[in-house]
Amino acid sequence: MTGNKVAAVLSMLHEGGGTRDASTRLFRQQPVLWWTLERLSRSRKINATSLLCWEDQLQSAEPIAADHDVYILAKGPRTSVPQLDAITAARKWSDGWRGGLHGTCEFDRGFYAPWMLELCEKLESDAIVLIDPSAGLIDARMVDSLLAHAETVPDAELCFSPAAPGTSGLLIRRTLLERLAATRLHPGKLFGYNPDQPARDPISDTWCAPVPTAIAQTPHRFTLDTDRQLTRLSAATVSLNGQLMGSDAEAILNHISQCGHVDPLPCEVVLEINTKRATSPIWWAGKHLKIERPELTVEHAERLFAGLAGADDIRLTLGGVGDPLLAANFFDIVAAAKRAGIWAVHVETDLLGVDAKTIERLVESGVDVVSVNISAATAQIYAAVMGADGLTQAIMNVRGFVEHRNRLNRGTPLIVPTFVKCRQNLGEMEVWYDRWLGALGSAVIVGPSDLGGQVPVCGVADMSPPKRKACARLSSRATVLSSGAVVACEQDVLAKHPLGNLLGNESIGDIWQERFGAMRREHQDGNWSKNPLCAACREWHRP
Repeated sequence: MTGNKVAAVLSMLHEGGGTRDASTRLFRQQPVLWWTLERLSRSRKINATSLLCWEDQLQSAEPIAADHDVYILAKGPRTSVPQLDAITAARKWSDGWRGGLHGTCEFDRGFYAPWMLELCEKLESDAIVLIDPSAGLIDARMVDSLLAHAETVPDAELCFSPAAPGTSGLLIRRTLLERLAATRLHPGKLFGYNPDQPARDPISDTWCAPVPTAIAQTPHRFTLDTDRQLTRLSAATVSLNGQLMGSDAEAILNHISQCGHVDPLPCEVVLEINTKRATSPIWWAGKHLKIERPELTVEHAERLFAGLAGADDIRLTLGGVGDPLLAANFFDIVAAAKRAGIWAVHVETDLLGVDAKTIERLVESGVDVVSVNISAATAQIYAAVMGADGLTQAIMNVRGFVEHRNRLNRGTPLIVPTFVKCRQNLGEMEVWYDRWLGALGSAVIVGPSDLGGQVPVCGVADMSPPKRKACARLSSRATVLSSGAVVACEQDVLAKHPLGNLLGNESIGDIWQERFGAMRREHQDGNWSKNPLCAACREWHRP
């Protein structure tokens, strides 16, 4: 930027030690951090580069930083920072560059404004550009294009590239950074909806730098932050041997799109522990179908987790037909998941039928996100939709959850009110959303499922596109029922078409590769009618 000094900041604060670190994770025999700095060094507009890390990351990061003339700011022994922990938990459940829980975007990973400002001041910079340390395939030309765009809008305190994660960055001028540091906010808050400050979509504003359409619209990530991503991108770029360092994002994307790589394990797993629930929502499978299954045992859960141990990025949702908090062994299963190294744990609950002690244990359990089904703004509509007079108690339990989390000075678990949009509660949706977003910083609206035609339709509209395609989730998500049955998705609540069972000798990996693989091929060939639930499905387009 003409007349201004811009420093690139790579924060490793959100990364764990050991193999979960950009300075130790290898891509083509070199640390990922080396790739990031090497490709970033091709930028002509960045004046300085800095690394923000913990003391335990210094040993592996220092030699790489020294080779690239990078200034390091180490913040002492690793400690818990509530704001940083909340961002880290939220980004575990987000794949795109924006739209994450807690008002987060991809550029928020590792962001803690006071320390970012400290770096900006130490480097005597007028602005910083945030770069993910695991962005080993970052496009320096796109970064320079971002900074060149920032020069044309000197009054814009923030400029960004609406691009696939790991390809570019976000620029923050010092004046904005000072305000973010004073308020302990992160940049993602500026991209989300704020009912108190209506504004147009940032993509249409002057602080958005244009990027190639393909890079803006791709669902792929360019970050090298998990073993899954390393395997995917290694396979996709093998033909670029000798050319990869100089290849831009579009060239790399062309190879990714043509690769056809299939992951050896699912990325997301929905695990049902029980079928009991304190409510009876109008869309709930248990209200319309006879579902009788035993609770999942800890032993069987451990068998599943052992099968998933080969992946370091598993996102586990404890949900299904029942409310997992009502299962006697819920906390034992959560503990087993944590012991097994499951990366992210999400709990779906009504937060009813439980006492204060259970809520406190939930806060202390180590889960990342708790989604609470509160599908109404008034007691009358809540009772009509949820089949129980429980709104007041649910709100009190949410309050108890937040108060206990605050007493512990923690940023997690995130608590996310969820609204299932149907005809009966549609009139309360906007008020509900604004209220909860303002109170907790997160609120999610989803549509009900008719479970492939197995229960009555209560949704407002059919949101599926006019042209049918292969199910988007067959390549990323699996569902395990409390009986041990593995099904293609959570719509198969009666296990009419099981793809395997974990109570036998089958592993989740074998089921995923063989049975799911056959089903994926059927869908790719347009033969989804072979499975009646797939043929009647309205949700095949979900990411």
